Amino acid sequence: MPASPRAAPEGQRERLPPSLRALLAASLLVPLLFLLGSAWYDHRRLVAEAYADVTRLSAVAREHALKVVETNTLVLDRMADRIQGLDWAEIAAHGAELNGWLRALDERFAQITTLHYARPDGEVLVLSTFWPNPPLNIASRDYFRLLENGETRLAFGAPVRPPLTGIVSFIMARRLQTPDGRFNGAAIGSVLPGYFQAQWQAMEPTGRTSFALVRTDGQVLVAHPSDGDDLHGPPDEEEVPEAIRRPNPYGVTLMRFGEREEWLTAFRQVGQQPLVVAVTLSMDLIMAEWRRNTLITGLLCLAAALALGYATWHACRRWRSEQATLATLRAEISRREAAEANLAQAQRLESLGRLTGGVAHDFNNLLTAILGTVHLLERHLGATMDDRTRRLLGAARDAVRRGAGLNRSLLAFARRQKLDTASLDVNELVQGFTPLIQRALGEAVTLELDLEQDLPPGRADAAQLESALLNLALNARDAMPRGGTVTVTTRRARLDAAGLSGNSDAKPGHYIALAVRDDGDGMPAEVRDRAFEPFFTTKPVGRGTGLGLSQVFGFMRQLGGHVALESTAGIGTLVTLYLPESDEPAVRPVAPPPVPAEMPAVARATVLLVEDDERVREVAAETLREAGFRVIAAHDGSEALGLIRRGEQFDVLFSDIVMPGGIDGIEVASAARVLRPGLPVLLATGYAGRGTDSAEHGFEVIGKPYDQVAVVKRIGELAAGRKRNVA
Repeated sequence: MPASPRAAPEGQRERLPPSLRALLAASLLVPLLFLLGSAWYDHRRLVAEAYADVTRLSAVAREHALKVVETNTLVLDRMADRIQGLDWAEIAAHGAELNGWLRALDERFAQITTLHYARPDGEVLVLSTFWPNPPLNIASRDYFRLLENGETRLAFGAPVRPPLTGIVSFIMARRLQTPDGRFNGAAIGSVLPGYFQAQWQAMEPTGRTSFALVRTDGQVLVAHPSDGDDLHGPPDEEEVPEAIRRPNPYGVTLMRFGEREEWLTAFRQVGQQPLVVAVTLSMDLIMAEWRRNTLITGLLCLAAALALGYATWHACRRWRSEQATLATLRAEISRREAAEANLAQAQRLESLGRLTGGVAHDFNNLLTAILGTVHLLERHLGATMDDRTRRLLGAARDAVRRGAGLNRSLLAFARRQKLDTASLDVNELVQGFTPLIQRALGEAVTLELDLEQDLPPGRADAAQLESALLNLALNARDAMPRGGTVTVTTRRARLDAAGLSGNSDAKPGHYIALAVRDDGDGMPAEVRDRAFEPFFTTKPVGRGTGLGLSQVFGFMRQLGGHVALESTAGIGTLVTLYLPESDEPAVRPVAPPPVPAEMPAVARATVLLVEDDERVREVAAETLREAGFRVIAAHDGSEALGLIRRGEQFDVLFSDIVMPGGIDGIEVASAARVLRPGLPVLLATGYAGRGTDSAEHGFEVIGKPYDQVAVVKRIGELAAGRKRNVA
């Protein structure tokens, strides 16, 4: 402690400076306040985590139960379809055959123990686990009576231990009925509780949370942890919570109840079935954890208070110098963090660009091989090809074109490829794409078109516009899980500067408005404001990537157009694409040229084919040979240069651009031209990077996947032109 400026009177203790006294008081008060605040925060955190845990676990358990119910529903539907049109006498006559069929179906699903049919009088006629069947009548079972009284949904029976198998299971049953709607027995499956219990154990292995699958009348079908018996008697109706009697199909009901202990339970209905998944957590366990945390924090705060009281007077002397040092250190750390963040962002963008280019190259090679194989099949079959084969090969060719379009969409989104814009008849594009949209929407959704007549052409990339329409249709379908109506409209529109606020890529003027409206769930304001953000999605895990609307947004901005979104929760969503109006007449898609029966051979013409992808190389070589060319094949640039330098004679060089080994197609072509001036060169690439622009190197370039007929024709023209020049 520093000496006082003046000596204190003898016998009088020196008083501490006011600042130091305040600091000492704070060294005691701050740990106490920290303890109180930490205890309050920890209490809120643990309770919030408990609510979040039961909410999350109940959602996962509901999805699992729903999948099991849906799977078993399909099994019961197959059972019903199997005996459709047969009366019970005919079913009995085919009993052995049906027993074998049921047994094979039973063995395919781990959750099912037995499958059987029951007549309208309750007599079990065919049982998957036994043949011939032992006498068994289920007319008195609650689920059978429920189906007999007109229940059209699935009926669920209480868990039982059948003497025939000795395995505890509960029942899922489906009503069978005559064509006029009368009760005609049941298709029944026994489900293992252990199938649910194993899933629940994996979801929450600590054992502090309990799970149950309960009928809406309170009958427990499965519980975990189990008491070892798995048999649950009928419920006491007065003890059945209202959340089970009348479950909320749209969300989760949380309940806290209990006398000695307090429990937190989440109930979720399983689809539209009379089932509820209940997930329960003991709040006493949460409070015990909170008390332990508070005790530990209290001990730490006590130790901190003692240490702070001792170190306060040292801290006062060094505070100013340390503050200056800390300020300098913080500035340096901030600078380093900013530099590291910028470097990491640049590395991520570079990696994304390389990945996109590599994927595009490999994908286009695959499409090229497929398209070439289709062409060779058409040439090989020739006149022997029937209509069905021709249609299937045409479908494969169309699939390759669509795959190439999707690849262009990926590259365009990554700003790695220019849009292939043209003047389009938007109405014609929508009408031609309608069948695919309807298939994507499904049978539960009605598609309506409202297209303005005499619509001027719009400027767009047809493949990207079709992809955008498909994305919007899929989003509309997902927003209407119970079905609805999607309306696609076109109209003229004019946007001014106010309507294009925030969009610097578009200019005020005339546009073609292409709108997709649905009457689904809509979006709340906080979701609507983020709808176009990449990777933002409200769909469950595995159901969406969050890239659909962001791709639409990026495509429209790159096109020089505009996109607008209007949505109201509970009413629906309207997404409008504003395509720039075109002054040029609409260009109709040109159908690919038909494959000729015979390709004209070019006499004594030799092609040096350089391609690193073995499948593409084989297909291209076979195609050229069938057309009458002599083919010399090289698997990379080094081998091709070796052939050229050794004096191998050929008339045309046909090479891929991107190849391994450090020598690409452009280098091969340049070296060949030096050694053989005037040599015809045709390059191919499936990559959107270096070499795609002929103006950069002076060689003709075609994109993958390429049409074999066009390639053969062009190589023939190059070979013929060279022979004329030589002559």
